[in-house]
Amino acid sequence: MRMSSRNQRQSVAITRRNFLKISIAAAALAACSRIPGASAITSDSTTIGQLPATLTPATLPAATAQSPTAVPQTVEPLKRPALAWLAANRLMYGPRRGDLQHIDDIGIDGFIEEQLSSNATDDAGLQAKLAPLTTLNMNAAQLVQFSQGARANILMELEQATLLRAVYGARQLHEVMVDFWTNHFNIYFGKNQDRFLKTVDDREVIRPHTLGKFIDLLDASAHSPAMLVFLDNQTNRKGNPNENYGRELMELHTISVDGGYTQDDVVAVARAFTGWTVRGYNKNNPNPDAGQFYFNAKEHDSDAKIILGQTFPAGGGEQDGQKVLDLLAHHPHCATFISAKLARRFIADQPPSAAVLAGAAAFSKSDGDIKATLGAILHGEDFKNSFGQKVKRPLDLLASALRALDADTDAGAPLIGALALMGQPLFQWQFPNGFPDSNGAWSGAGAMLMRWNLGLALGANAIKGTHIDYPALTQGASGEAIDNLSTRLLGAPLPADVREILKPFTGDTSTLAALLLASPLFQMKG
Repeated sequence: MRMSSRNQRQSVAITRRNFLKISIAAAALAACSRIPGASAITSDSTTIGQLPATLTPATLPAATAQSPTAVPQTVEPLKRPALAWLAANRLMYGPRRGDLQHIDDIGIDGFIEEQLSSNATDDAGLQAKLAPLTTLNMNAAQLVQFSQGARANILMELEQATLLRAVYGARQLHEVMVDFWTNHFNIYFGKNQDRFLKTVDDREVIRPHTLGKFIDLLDASAHSPAMLVFLDNQTNRKGNPNENYGRELMELHTISVDGGYTQDDVVAVARAFTGWTVRGYNKNNPNPDAGQFYFNAKEHDSDAKIILGQTFPAGGGEQDGQKVLDLLAHHPHCATFISAKLARRFIADQPPSAAVLAGAAAFSKSDGDIKATLGAILHGEDFKNSFGQKVKRPLDLLASALRALDADTDAGAPLIGALALMGQPLFQWQFPNGFPDSNGAWSGAGAMLMRWNLGLALGANAIKGTHIDYPALTQGASGEAIDNLSTRLLGAPLPADVREILKPFTGDTSTLAALLLASPLFQMKG
């Protein structure tokens, strides 16, 4: 990530003594874990006891170095703060000031319903930050007129808008679900005309339908020029069907690889979507309809088809594709597949069967209503007991850090670059399956190093276009600075033995923030 030379010197000029202090503090934080269902953070006394007894020339109190606080056997849960922390990190991109108290006040079930039904309007502050991103509201014909050099700006502005909305957006669950569906219906920005079509897909396909009916989202995706280009359906013609879209429509978008379809079904679905294509463009003779969907009846295979055991009579035309979408969206395997993916995102990599079944039942009963499906999953006990089971992906990590620190950011190139360094360059996953949603994909040594560097850079205020007002961060808060900041970033005060080890950083809020941001507890989604 790019930093100003002055701030870069700040962030890397670490003496041997400071390195020792930081290393020991990081080790102490690594020994911390959260007790499920309670507000408390506890520490591994064995690990703490093995740390050096001196952090500076002054020796720490003997009780801290030699007799660390034992891990409590039982912790009495407070009102509901741990559930508030879980909800804020799963249904939101992490809490901002006041969010935990709000969730605590209305209860987790009330908060779930609030987020599911939210019609909040994003505030003027966010709109002001989005206003300079002029390509967000352009249609495909306008975007295609950009020069080759300017097309890079299209991607940058789309990435910036995504991060800005995650940080400042009022409808947080909506933004979380936009990310979910963006990966479910993944489109690689760099493929052919998708360099200018993906912006339209984000605006007109994903965002308007993200908490509506699945069939409407599926239909919008099937008509999306960006999707048709990415999966090669614009070349799908009678007599020479291209199977890419038909295969991924079943395998990744609806009934999954376990959905019981055959290769004959793949071919038949491809035939049903022949003629679903995209209007071309000519830079020398601009077409105002360039990049728009249209059905080319001359290229449609009008013969009869059999798909998943159902006969499609000859002469169906464009309705062949519509009938396929309806058939797949109402297939029992679709309900289970979508529910399992949602449970994996919000609960655990291996989602509990009870949560999956509850979501699938709600999906089927509600005709694929995404809110109803989510509600069945989130109100269940499996979600409420899922502490410590999901690692933040890079977008989650960065957005949650910026929210927790009340950062003022333009989400510019340094932060977008940081996402790429951590393994999640937005809209640039090249395969149809989207960025992985499993802990193992984001927990490698290289990825963790990049996360640590991000914490250091944010702590040092060393990222151009992003500023954190550290003096104001805990202004008006009662108690010690370490408790205030750890509660802000981790949701609870640190154990006494860890707090003692961090005391040398009491007057150095930026380094303390960097340590907490890089800690394992902050890497977890609740």
